[in-house]
Amino acid sequence: MRRLLAVALALILATSSESALALHTVEKRSSVAALSSPGLLIMDEAELKVLTENKPDSLRIPASVLKLLTSIVAIQVLGTETRFKTSVWKMANDDEILLRGGRDPFLTTNKAISDKYGHKFLPSLISKGNSENLKKIKIFYEGFYPKDIYNLTVAMKNRKIKAKFIEVSSSQADAIGKEEVASLTSEPISKMIEHMTLWSDNLVADRLANASAKKIGNPTTSKGLTETYKDVLNEFGITTEGLKIKDGSGLSKENQVSARMIVQALMVIRKDSKFQSIYDGLPIAGKTGTLVKRFEKAPEAIGNVRAKTGWVNNSVTLAGYVKSGEREYAFAILADGITPSLKYRNRARVAMDKLLEAVVKGDH
Repeated sequence: MRRLLAVALALILATSSESALALHTVEKRSSVAALSSPGLLIMDEAELKVLTENKPDSLRIPASVLKLLTSIVAIQVLGTETRFKTSVWKMANDDEILLRGGRDPFLTTNKAISDKYGHKFLPSLISKGNSENLKKIKIFYEGFYPKDIYNLTVAMKNRKIKAKFIEVSSSQADAIGKEEVASLTSEPISKMIEHMTLWSDNLVADRLANASAKKIGNPTTSKGLTETYKDVLNEFGITTEGLKIKDGSGLSKENQVSARMIVQALMVIRKDSKFQSIYDGLPIAGKTGTLVKRFEKAPEAIGNVRAKTGWVNNSVTLAGYVKSGEREYAFAILADGITPSLKYRNRARVAMDKLLEAVVKGDH
């Protein structure tokens, strides 16, 4: 009798265990209310088999996950080793200097940012050009983003230097520049991509997108950016139907992509070595970048997920790679029906973390 009871108890416990496990499967986790029916696709990279999906072709607001597409476009159009030069020149008069730029995406007037991330420090050129430390100067310039000139204006005021900024054309700069005094050369595009992906740098992303569009002769309008992205992504067989690009960073609510587009892009990144910097820059779950404080409630996923995070208003997103044993899956979760509050965004993030933990554990 005792033996029969023991067997019966074992069966009950086993059944209960299996039922509990079923509640943690990928299918269950992907359909939780906290995600509000997201655009979702998880695919086995080696076998090209879909693990789970939900409306993978529906157009969603990607938030900063868009930076994955921006990175592919920038590398393909601009190249991994491209660098940007910024220089300061002497002019005819001692109180006049010329700044010539290449619209460096990695230029800053913030010394702390320069020291921490490797951005080139623009005020250092002014110091070399204004060697006599004059307190009233004219700065002629070409090849800069308006924001850089604005920031430089503020930096000059902070240094008690009264500077008048005058924009000139490239041909005018050729005529008035007498001698190059000093220059700054940026990090290569590959390093910018790593930084942008790890820390979700919106400014760098937007500038790389604009530089890419200009390089192939497109305007930096939404239409021009969309055409640029479509042209590049189509080269790799990535579907672009319905794709809409308003900016390179993902800050705009008007951006439109699908989970399938993102997963196809992730597959391309893993297959082509020139995109290695994108993979290298992806934050690691619970360890680096924008994922350093994630997965606290999904500990088995820590170290097994590399992904780009994103959020804007009612959209919370995550896309990248998740490992389960010897397998690696590419995934995109675009949840853009979230109530726009910290409480609901965090619920969505935890739901995503637990879904990926289920993949890691093989609960599918």
